[in-house]
Amino acid sequence: MKKAEQILTQYIQSMSNPEKALSYVHEDAKFIAAKEHPSTKHHFYGTYRGPEGVRNLLSKFQKDLDTQEFTIHKIIGDELTAFAWGKFIHRIRTTNKLFESYWAVVVEVEDDKIKFFQGFEDTAGLEESFKKE
Repeated sequence: MKKAEQILTQYIQSMSNPEKALSYVHEDAKFIAAKEHPSTKHHFYGTYRGPEGVRNLLSKFQKDLDTQEFTIHKIIGDELTAFAWGKFIHRIRTTNKLFESYWAVVVEVEDDKIKFFQGFEDTAGLEESFKKE
């Protein structure tokens, strides 16, 4: 059995290859992208369930984000939970603006797969970077 921090590390490192990333997603997974019940409309926000839901989220990232930099500052955890934080810079494909933010995620694993994932980032910065001028 792998520790949660190992699984999270492998998931993050494989996000550019959705099929590989999905191999770390539990069948009953719940992934929350910034806001579980979004009051502000952004197509990234919301709750994604199971591998197909996460596939949908990753496809949005691939379509809209050109990653310029992605840094993991630290990952800590035990057998069942992990927490990571870092910083990223993405170029938004539709606006050509840079979106720079610190980020954090918390995960719970079951059967060596991520069953719960919640991500945090600068949502105001995200929304601003998608605005067309």
